[in-house]
Amino acid sequence: MRAGIARIDLTPEPAVGVYMSGYTNSHDKPSEGAHDPLFARVLLLDDGRRRIALVALDLIGLNPGRLPGMARNLGVDGLLLAASHTHGGPMVIDLEVPYGEDRHWPEGTPYLSWVEERIAEGIAQAKAALQPVRLSVGRGAVDLSFNRRLLKPDGSVEMIWGQNRERRRPFGPADPEVGVVRVDGLEGQPVALFCHYACHPVVLGPENRWLTADFPGYACAYLERQFPGALALFLQGGCGDLDPYVDVQNDFDPAREQGEVLGREVARVARERGVALEEEPWLELIRLSRECRRYYKPEERCRIEYSVLRVGRDLAFLNLPGEPFVELQLELKRRSTLPHTFLLGYVNGYAGYFPTLQANREGGYGASSGGTMHVEAAAGEAMVAEALAALR
Repeated sequence: MRAGIARIDLTPEPAVGVYMSGYTNSHDKPSEGAHDPLFARVLLLDDGRRRIALVALDLIGLNPGRLPGMARNLGVDGLLLAASHTHGGPMVIDLEVPYGEDRHWPEGTPYLSWVEERIAEGIAQAKAALQPVRLSVGRGAVDLSFNRRLLKPDGSVEMIWGQNRERRRPFGPADPEVGVVRVDGLEGQPVALFCHYACHPVVLGPENRWLTADFPGYACAYLERQFPGALALFLQGGCGDLDPYVDVQNDFDPAREQGEVLGREVARVARERGVALEEEPWLELIRLSRECRRYYKPEERCRIEYSVLRVGRDLAFLNLPGEPFVELQLELKRRSTLPHTFLLGYVNGYAGYFPTLQANREGGYGASSGGTMHVEAAAGEAMVAEALAALR
């Protein structure tokens, strides 16, 4: 196996007056500047037969757009655009429709088009930096994330975002597990670190006007200080119903603190090196699709494109283009025949929330209501089942 890395700055220039996305879907929330940089972190994997580019993005989401063709022109067979889902980033998608995009600003020189070109530059840089590597996998745990859907004794659901900072409110399922993949050069030096965790990047709230990568950005910055020369990729999990304990407020210190708690745990696991994968793992990108009914307009249909990336015998990633609830992640891990199987959200597009059927019956934002309910409630469980069948 060979791997190459690149880190590309996606911070808009100028950073003032940038339309922001996450708490609004209209051009009414211009930024006051950039609090911290936004990056595309590119890891290119090459098993000698195929090349797969994994791009971790400090964005709310990103549709493939022109990038699959641009990647093919660079000799890349598969492309995974994995957004952290920060709510403090520029507007690049239209949240109101499946796979919507926003290519309207700045007029004549769209930021989204520039982002695509920058990502392609990063893939080219990673290709030029390919070197032999070995992979290992480890696991840790942090308690940063709670289920923001409170099921009350009468059967109703209360959304408790912004109400659990003292960790006193009861909450439903969460997943404290931190997945870590370490990519090492043949001399043992770390080349890249994957950090997989499920938690909405909403430490900063709707009044924030500063561009930010939120807590995932702080986690990656911490890891890159701890492992000089290595690339840290945050891979968002099934966080559709999860928030950080300190959420939706306007102080950056909690974003740094919670990000560095996560970073320290990843660093601890990475230093232990975990379980080594086979010396020459193979790559397989299994492309899947599903035609779904629209949630509010069941007479209409929407096709969801998703995938499974398999890395040898023991490691796999299920990549979904939206907001999966954590229960889907827990079910995937429980039922997978592979020892290390991770669910990624916000990959290669945005098609809204993927709740469980049980959550849909109970209700609440993202489960049965909200402007980003785009596809039928059964879609999430169906995609997990199809991915498990593909892995078997």
